[in-house]
Amino acid sequence: MACRGSGVQIPSAPLEKMNISYLKKIFLETKELFTSQFFIALLSLLQVSYVVKQLGPEKYGVITLFVTFISLFFKALHSKNSDVTLLAFKEDNKNIFYPALTFDLIIGLFAMLLCFTIYLTPYVSKININSFSNYLLIYLVCRVIFNFSETSKAILINTGNLKILSYMELFGIVIRFFLIVSLISIDPTIQNYLLGQSIYFLSYGLIAVAIARKVIKKTRYEFQMNINEYWHTVKKTYKKIRVDQIIGTVPQHFDVLLLSLIGDINIVGIYKFAKRLVEPINYIVSAFNPWIQNQYSIKKNINFSDFVKKLLLPVSIAIFLAYIYMGKSIILLVGSSEFTSAYQPMIILSLGYLFYLLTFWIRQSLLFNELITYHIYGRFIYTAIFIATSLPLTNLFNLNGLALSLSLSMIIQKLYEYFIYKNKIIPKSIF
Repeated sequence: MACRGSGVQIPSAPLEKMNISYLKKIFLETKELFTSQFFIALLSLLQVSYVVKQLGPEKYGVITLFVTFISLFFKALHSKNSDVTLLAFKEDNKNIFYPALTFDLIIGLFAMLLCFTIYLTPYVSKININSFSNYLLIYLVCRVIFNFSETSKAILINTGNLKILSYMELFGIVIRFFLIVSLISIDPTIQNYLLGQSIYFLSYGLIAVAIARKVIKKTRYEFQMNINEYWHTVKKTYKKIRVDQIIGTVPQHFDVLLLSLIGDINIVGIYKFAKRLVEPINYIVSAFNPWIQNQYSIKKNINFSDFVKKLLLPVSIAIFLAYIYMGKSIILLVGSSEFTSAYQPMIILSLGYLFYLLTFWIRQSLLFNELITYHIYGRFIYTAIFIATSLPLTNLFNLNGLALSLSLSMIIQKLYEYFIYKNKIIPKSIF
């Protein structure tokens, strides 16, 4: 076979060799990240499998609703805050570690206060929160401490300690796995699940701070930045990313909240189970994101055309075929016969998640080219489509309709962002 275009024929063997060389290069640079994310995904699936089998759809639905409501505020105010801290490192010779942690704490406490609004919603009676209200404060305090891990992550990425970051994340998931599985095995209750998650939040946040502090001590800084300087440095980026995250939380969290209002708790549990089965796709993104950010931080160019065509596209096709042909077996293996109706929403959701996998890198490109505003516009599109389609599609097709609304929103958002990338960063299509 030969390549055509310039009139010069190139044997396919050298091209295959170049492809292998390209993949090998990326593998060597990301192997620790991928190894940790693989085990994180595996442990997360095993944890979900054990929890849903022990608790069943109804209790799992209660946990889903409670955790989703709490996450709504913490993610809206603090998710991706490592990006904010990472960009603050542009201030030469200034140590931002302590002001960044202080900022994490302030935002966490504010999010914690907002979480108490759950008592003003219909979800109080829906999930009978009074039966585990004593665990609410413990969960929230530990979730605030968990916020510190965002600053730690930024420090490790900025200093090129990706191996340490991958080990830290893996260790945290191992702790969470053993805590939740152990407590659920003693007594399969909602309270024990929340207690295990709380101890994980606390321990991971403190471990992350200790590791980052050790790394930051090895770097010499001429000046110590205070909290006021830090705020003035990051406020522009923080506001943009907050708008981005607040808009993005609507489809990613309100799908569950919406479903709980028009359906029963069992359906919420089944839908969340379907989402958990496709969420391992995001672990691939989590493995690549620190590597891409590090490449930008050290001003290295990335050939995203090769990245997509030689790596992401074949991986996406393989994953989709696995869901199609092995999905029902996966549901029975990870869950039980009570969750068989999760198959179709899982397939529909996988389309959106896999399209996101093919295009996730655009956000990093926009961020480091100071065009993150366009990602925010994309999020507006994402949310608008979800709001417009979720209720009618859910009423028509139940779980499948909600999954279709979410996937459709994701795909259209990323198409818009690709259009911006093509026209404002590199005027060249990769497809």
